Amino acid sequence: MCTAALIRTTLILGFIYTSQGDKNEYDHDDGGTKKKLHLAILTDISSDMYSTTGYENLAAAKLAIEDINADKTFLDDYTLTYTFRDDGCQRRVGLQALSNVYSTEDRVDAVIGISCSVVCELAGYLCDKDQWNIPVISHSCSSGDLSDLDKFPTFSRLSLSVLKYVPAIISTCKEFGWDRVGIMVRNIDWYVNVAVKMQNRLEDNPVYKINQVFMEKFYNQGKADKDTVMYLEEQLQRIKEKIRVIVIVGYADDISLVLKHASKIGMGNGHFAFMTQEFIQADLDKEDRELMSSIQGVLDFEPLLIKTDPGYQSFSHRVREVVKENEYPKTGKDVANLVAAQMYDAVYLYAKSVEKAIAEGVSLEDGATLVKLMSGISWTGKSGAIDIDEVGDRQGNIQVMNIQEGEFIQVGTWWMNTQDITFSKDQDNESYIIWPGFPTSPPVACGRQWELCQTFSDAMARITLLTLVCVALLSGVLVRLYLYNRLNRN
Repeated sequence: MCTAALIRTTLILGFIYTSQGDKNEYDHDDGGTKKKLHLAILTDISSDMYSTTGYENLAAAKLAIEDINADKTFLDDYTLTYTFRDDGCQRRVGLQALSNVYSTEDRVDAVIGISCSVVCELAGYLCDKDQWNIPVISHSCSSGDLSDLDKFPTFSRLSLSVLKYVPAIISTCKEFGWDRVGIMVRNIDWYVNVAVKMQNRLEDNPVYKINQVFMEKFYNQGKADKDTVMYLEEQLQRIKEKIRVIVIVGYADDISLVLKHASKIGMGNGHFAFMTQEFIQADLDKEDRELMSSIQGVLDFEPLLIKTDPGYQSFSHRVREVVKENEYPKTGKDVANLVAAQMYDAVYLYAKSVEKAIAEGVSLEDGATLVKLMSGISWTGKSGAIDIDEVGDRQGNIQVMNIQEGEFIQVGTWWMNTQDITFSKDQDNESYIIWPGFPTSPPVACGRQWELCQTFSDAMARITLLTLVCVALLSGVLVRLYLYNRLNRN
């Protein structure tokens, strides 16, 4: 009942917010006499953290559509067309974008893209099999809730669910002997739900015993107001007194906020480790010295992709050419970002499901069935090896990136088949990882002096040992005095 009411309210509000002629709208239709499949391409080109990355995503989607239309051996009876809208990484902007494309004369056959999970969840409700019944294939959304096929039967993605990173985080903890972990999570519903599931999996995993997982929920009002900063630093102080290893769960600006204030209260002193997921997507300002200093040494997890591969380099060059031709804003990165490659592959995943549906005689207007047909589809795409599981999620290997002087350097790989992790080492068997504060060894979960792990029994044992040492010393002194006096009397 609640879900149905939400959908009805959303639809009403969507058409209220619908507007035409926005500067961030693009339509492309050269279908000719072929059967037309019309895509709604959504990505964020207006927020602070993802906007320039968003233009690369748009460029990648254009390239995928061009490549499919040019391939005479693939869906030759069909032409892909598209309409683009900015999703803004916000519910309101995303709702406007979705309702706008759906209200156009062309039927929308699929929604491709969407930058943030709050908009993906909204799209999942609107495109449900009992509503619009069209597939939503995201290149970026990572909410664990989106894996629920009962709730989102028309949703699939080329990005990894945040929960897919938990095994790699566990393997990293095992590698460095970290059995106490803290989670700093942005206090919005889907992130908190993910963090709770992450906490349960960390505590109950069969691979490595993590004894304690602490959680703090922080706020980010979009600006560093006094109350937000004060409360965040209080939370960091609390977690600082309990653990030395912290997983940050949130959007890129949330991660930046936490790291900046962690550094301010002295947590970049060589005693702490920080782990994030897909922070690499962010448009980081390298002129911001405070930010560059605070993110130094962070371990970031993302899908495995060899960006030095000639195929990826060629793709990256093509993306940059489209960006240049259309005079889009540029990122400050050397190659196209991972999510641009995932956007390209998201278009191809839809096309592959259409090809499969045609072969099996399935209606192309049944979005839920199209998503079911995506299960088991695998190929090597622009974003690396792709394997879609039974709930429409991508599976795959994960690479561990280490932020060094503002650059993301690969230092390790988690392998899905073996559920194990390997870290790169130099000829002297030394790790390439640089830790926050530049210590010569990894941070210790209990503190380098074991100061966080003293139980009452530990304390009593130390007191007893200290007492015995004192008694022994005192006894030695008394014996020496006795012998000295006895010797003098003689």
